[in-house]
Amino acid sequence: MNKIKLSLSTIAMLMGTTGFAIELTDYKIVEGDYNAAYVDGGLSIDSGNQDQVSYDGFVDANLKSIYTSAPYTLEYGLTAGADFSRGPDANQSAENAYDSTAYFEGNKYFKNDDTFFGYGRTDLGYRKQVTANSAEDPYLKVGVGAGYGRMYVATPLANAMRVAEDLKAYKLIKNDISDKALIAMARVIGVQSEYQSKYGFEEYKQYWYEAMEKALKDNGALVGDSLGAVGIVRLNAIIDATDGRGVLARLHGWKVQAGAGQILSKYDGSSSDTTADVGFQYGLPIGYTSQFLNTATASKILGSNNSLDFIAKNSASYTYEMSDKIDWINSWALGYEAYNTGDDVMTNTLSTRFNYYVANRLSLNARLSFAKTSGTNGTSVETPEWDTSFFTGLRYRLQ
Repeated sequence: MNKIKLSLSTIAMLMGTTGFAIELTDYKIVEGDYNAAYVDGGLSIDSGNQDQVSYDGFVDANLKSIYTSAPYTLEYGLTAGADFSRGPDANQSAENAYDSTAYFEGNKYFKNDDTFFGYGRTDLGYRKQVTANSAEDPYLKVGVGAGYGRMYVATPLANAMRVAEDLKAYKLIKNDISDKALIAMARVIGVQSEYQSKYGFEEYKQYWYEAMEKALKDNGALVGDSLGAVGIVRLNAIIDATDGRGVLARLHGWKVQAGAGQILSKYDGSSSDTTADVGFQYGLPIGYTSQFLNTATASKILGSNNSLDFIAKNSASYTYEMSDKIDWINSWALGYEAYNTGDDVMTNTLSTRFNYYVANRLSLNARLSFAKTSGTNGTSVETPEWDTSFFTGLRYRLQ
């Protein structure tokens, strides 16, 4: 019997079970936004008993912003990375490489619901490979099309649950807080940027906290008539801690889309191409502390004068909040390029990372990754064995 109890408790821990009846997938409020921006970096330096000082370092930046309303969804993101190194031998010169991609996508829902929508998208890229003396030409693609489905941002509800857990511990709200009260508070949390715009960054928290308190009171969640001074202090502490470490995005739902694209500029400077595009996105919060997200895209290059015929990409990630200070992030990126002549190319990249939140938006991280390329064509070179890399460094949360 003890073994059964241990097994069930372990499952509860991994699934992130809480005392709330509501699940993150129950949150289908479309008004809100999500913003996150991070900078990661690491550097190792060696000297002594070698010809010259050697070093190996990296800097990565990630930004993602989502705005949702009934008629519109706007999303943009940026991923940039740079690696730099120099070996210990006198004949080894400094090397560097960088790669950055950005996108913007807007969806217009025809009936202000979660069914059909039209979309427009722009993709940008700029890179320099380690063996090159200069950067390649920039990449630019635009596309339009239509789709079905919607991704819901449930991060505000995750934050509301975090706040409610703390307030229950201080006996400021009822233990049996209703789903309605949690959703009402989550609605307020989800429009933080509106309070910032209306009242300014210095003053907005006063009005934002008052709105949260009103949401709890109107739905019968308060033990007394108000949260009082202790409640406001606790509310501020939880919000500040959440802003500092950042809560991993909670997304649920799915959407599928298809359309046409035009590549206006390519890395190799060759002529533009027209594409037929399809895409699929799926998100599922698993319990309270885990998130699965998958994005797949495919493009058929139209025309008979192109060496590249077809491109497919799939990225999957699983994240788990192990504690208030530790996040475990796993990802897998698969790419496939089919060519009319020569080898087809497949790339696989798997990584696992731990982030340990220290304070003041700063965290320590350790990342282990494996990468392999099968086939040589275009700018890709086959790697017979898996490339393995391990980095430790610092992460700073910008927003």
